[in-house]
Amino acid sequence: MNALEDKTRVESSGGECVRSVGRNMGVELFRVVSMLLVVLLHIVGRGGVLSATEPLSAQYKIAVFVQVLTYCSVNCYALISGFANVNAGFKFRRFVHLWLETVFLITFLNIVTPLLSDGFTITREWWLNGFFPLAKRELWYLCAYFFMYPLMLLINHGLHATRQWQHIVVIVLLQMPTLFRLIDGQDNYALSGGYSAMWLICLYVMGAYFRIYGAPRWAKWYVTLPVFFISCGIAFLAKIVPEERLLAGQMESVSAWYENREMLISYLSPCMVVMSLMLLLFFMQLKINGKAVRRILSEFGRATWGVFVIHVCSAVWYLDDFWDLFPAIADKSPLWMSVSLVASALLWYFIFSLLSIGRAYLFKLCRADRAVECIADGVAARLERGRRV
Repeated sequence: MNALEDKTRVESSGGECVRSVGRNMGVELFRVVSMLLVVLLHIVGRGGVLSATEPLSAQYKIAVFVQVLTYCSVNCYALISGFANVNAGFKFRRFVHLWLETVFLITFLNIVTPLLSDGFTITREWWLNGFFPLAKRELWYLCAYFFMYPLMLLINHGLHATRQWQHIVVIVLLQMPTLFRLIDGQDNYALSGGYSAMWLICLYVMGAYFRIYGAPRWAKWYVTLPVFFISCGIAFLAKIVPEERLLAGQMESVSAWYENREMLISYLSPCMVVMSLMLLLFFMQLKINGKAVRRILSEFGRATWGVFVIHVCSAVWYLDDFWDLFPAIADKSPLWMSVSLVASALLWYFIFSLLSIGRAYLFKLCRADRAVECIADGVAARLERGRRV
């Protein structure tokens, strides 16, 4: 099914969906927001803000709430993959470029970070991770995406060949393991807690649905945003309430409720799935006008992968001089703590984005993008000629 057929596709649903056609700048903004949430999540967790708070204090509850609020961010990014790629043709050069960008950024940081921090050294393993990020699993998301990427062609063809009701059934079946996990507390479906290609595929299929059929008419902002915060509140209370009851002597630490209080703070949590889905439905319907705004948004959207690589690669992830900047946030008043968390995330996200954008312009100046396209397209053309012979 080609792009024109997809745009004019008519289902027997009676027009109950608002279709999404062409490039969606609201989803580009969603891409930026999702990666900003990733940065904020890591500041709270890896940055030590949560661990620096006193248990059940106001600061602790704020840190937990921010953690819950941002934990859906990786699911958001996976949904965007399905939304953005289901109508796209299979081009090997896209992954080659992604790999080259990753290798360049990791190698660059391996060189720069020892110069910025006295006594910080890059191990041999980290250098190998930089040159072989797939073989050494430097970035789990890249490894999972690498496994999913060649399957996209088959998934896309399959999804376009199905009817709308069949697509819905597939989504429901793929999400059933998240409910089974709540029942027995076990991940029996090789989803690895969400750190796997299988989970990315589950979300890819869901994101693809809303690209093909559009947003349901009920998905207005006054529905999606309240549902988002209600789901966030459920996951938050599921953790905080048992901790408060334990402190009050109303619950034992061996209680199943207490032991499983973080069950909903997981990529596989139904709460996180609903939260990420509500954000997708909200952002995909935003109307963003203005050539300059769209241009800026496109630049920052393309820089999101670089933002991820920069702050989670070993050279930065294990750079204590960087992460030690954040625990002091926990000492502030609740209001200023909240402001400081958001401001810190915005500041570092902007800095990381500028580095990523700078890499893009350097590649353009050196014609690296063009070289990747020529090599990858040349290989594809040779394979096509060989198939015809």
